Amino acid sequence: MAEMVQRIHRKNSTMKEDTHWFEKGTAFAKKYFSWMTVDNSRTQQKIKKYFTQEYIDNLNFTGLNVEPHGILIFAYAGALISFISVFIIDLIIIFSYGTNIEAIDVLTLLLMIATSIFFPLTIMNLLANYPKTYARYIKIHSLGDIPEVLSYLVMYLKLVPNLENSVKFATSESSTSLVKELRKMLWDMEIRVYYGIDDAFISFANFWGKWSEHFKRALHLIRSSIHESEEAQRIITLNRALDVGLDGTRDLMNKFASKLHQPTMFIYSIGIMIPLSIIAMLPAAGLIGMKITIFQVFLLYDIILPLFIFLYTRKILLSRPATFNPPNIPSDHPDLVNIDKHKGLIISVAAGLLIALPGIFSMIVPIYVENNSSNDILNFVSNPAGLNSYFPVTLFIIWGIATTITIYSLSVYRPYKKIRDNIKQIEREFSDALYILGKRISEEKSPEKSFIYAAKTMEGAEIAEVFSQTGYNLAAMHTNISNALFSPEYGSLRYVYSDRIRAIMHLFVEGIQKSQRSASISIIRIADHLKELQQVESKIKDTLYSLTSTLRSTAAIFAPLIAGVTLAITKLISKILQSMAGKFPTESTMGSSTMLASVSEAFTLENVRPEYFVLVVGIYIIELVILLTRFTNGIDEGDDKAEYMCSLGKMMPTAVIVLTITIIIGQMLFSSLVRTF
Repeated sequence: MAEMVQRIHRKNSTMKEDTHWFEKGTAFAKKYFSWMTVDNSRTQQKIKKYFTQEYIDNLNFTGLNVEPHGILIFAYAGALISFISVFIIDLIIIFSYGTNIEAIDVLTLLLMIATSIFFPLTIMNLLANYPKTYARYIKIHSLGDIPEVLSYLVMYLKLVPNLENSVKFATSESSTSLVKELRKMLWDMEIRVYYGIDDAFISFANFWGKWSEHFKRALHLIRSSIHESEEAQRIITLNRALDVGLDGTRDLMNKFASKLHQPTMFIYSIGIMIPLSIIAMLPAAGLIGMKITIFQVFLLYDIILPLFIFLYTRKILLSRPATFNPPNIPSDHPDLVNIDKHKGLIISVAAGLLIALPGIFSMIVPIYVENNSSNDILNFVSNPAGLNSYFPVTLFIIWGIATTITIYSLSVYRPYKKIRDNIKQIEREFSDALYILGKRISEEKSPEKSFIYAAKTMEGAEIAEVFSQTGYNLAAMHTNISNALFSPEYGSLRYVYSDRIRAIMHLFVEGIQKSQRSASISIIRIADHLKELQQVESKIKDTLYSLTSTLRSTAAIFAPLIAGVTLAITKLISKILQSMAGKFPTESTMGSSTMLASVSEAFTLENVRPEYFVLVVGIYIIELVILLTRFTNGIDEGDDKAEYMCSLGKMMPTAVIVLTITIIIGQMLFSSLVRTF
């Protein structure tokens, strides 16, 4: 029991070390932006108006160490910083017109003003309401922690019928959101908020019953199992509690999956197909008197549309229940010692900048050529009819951005994913190895012989090395089972960062000290339970993956392919309209000539240079890959950052390569058509 309490303290201390980003942001804002709002009576009235009691309750529930005044400053600071960022972009757009500022059209001005107003307001609203959003996120994601929490409670109670100790065991072995609430329940019980564990457990069940009826039923079944006089009936009741919890989680995820069809189709159409289709129609905008500029396309495709997709996908992901949390890998893991995120970022940016230099140079050259038009080489680089007619040089910038993201994602997070995949593989093998171990111990074999036998039986599996090391520690070092498994110097589990495996082996250690036979029976039951848990997890992931596979392939292949073809068609249409505008020399066709000339003017190279257009659409494709990868990984894997970053590092080069090849081949194919006009 003392060891269990120590593990709880270690979990709590680890949690306190990890400061939430919102707390860091609030502290930063209070330090540097406190001048934006003075803490006086007027400010307090504003706080009382906007920060209602419901808001304060949500803030307390999240456990964030912030106060309303600090949140207000943070929201104002976020709005100011975002406004300055957008304002800098606006200045760049204005200065790009040089002395011809009056040439800025009304639509561009409206887009600039709308972005400058709504983007800061959106940031301010997101920051101000984050505690409410985070509280909702915790409650919804906590429902997905139900199988894990119930597993720990039931596993312990099958071994020792003590409700309070089972709760302490669950809180010591898990770090899920729901377990944090269990820790709070234990603390409230210690300070006499409740009369005892029964009162606390019932109150906890009733509170979460408002969010999950099946969890409430499972908790009441667990509590009632303690009062069963016969062990067989107690086991039946505990198994029933597990079934209720697993069935409820499966139903919860099935309901979430059934609601995903419409949002995914909406993202596919509004976020991908329609915007990319509109690109091909832009040259025809001159027919209705519109003048399309590169800045309008940039503001719409690279700022407004990605922001909309981000907010929409974020709303969907916030409603996703977590199912099975990814393993928590500490930064002091031996395979992560040489991983330096800051160094990786610097190297990635340097590599990306080096690749992007030719593209940046090609964008600067036209400004220089205006005063040095006699230089043939510079004219060939800068003229749209020169080098850019064969190969859009701004693709180098797209490659540079993609290279930065790819190198950073894979160099920093691939080791994390490798460790994580290794742990998941061990967890998949663990149930079979545990069953063999339990059977061997039930034959009254010694623990060291049982571990060695299980290791030989599972030879070739990752778990075999762990069991083999455990048997060696017991036989050669003559240590006890606890040290053989958990010793920080030589324990076989010292590099196995799986809460599930460590929790079960803690149970094994505690059970084997009481009765070898009862421990073996419990282990066999736990092995069966793990198999069932893995089957539920696998079915849930298969259901979700079937919904996201289309978006994955769209982000990596189809969207870049459509964008590349569309860009080539856009250039073809623009060239055709310009060519036709010069083929009406007679007075009888002067009306048609004027109309076509206006179309050509609306989409001339002065307004939208083809290589600049490639740059803007390329940036949109990169943003689309980032957002859709986050969305699909968020649905499939939940909050697994390593999985997301590695997926992004793999999908980004694929998308950019498809885009590049499509643009180059499209220009080659359509260039022959242009010559016929």
